[in-house]
Amino acid sequence: MPVACIDRLTLEVPGWSEVAARQLASSVADGLATASLESASGSVSTLRVDLTAGANMQSDGLARQIVAEILRQVERIP
Repeated sequence: MPVACIDRLTLEVPGWSEVAARQLASSVADGLATASLESASGSVSTLRVDLTAGANMQSDGLARQIVAEILRQVERIP
């Protein structure tokens, strides 16, 4: 089973309160902790995910999008 190590996760969420941003970060961390990385291998020093949240986007929905994009990028690493 592959092991993933994330040394640092930085989120920029302009216009969000500190409480909402912390909830988003926690949801992303939880999503990554429970994600399946079976097809991932190798290492990468930096990944960047740029998403635009809609006006009605909730923290959990955005967290799922962030996790999905991180996994998509990680699985493409040779």
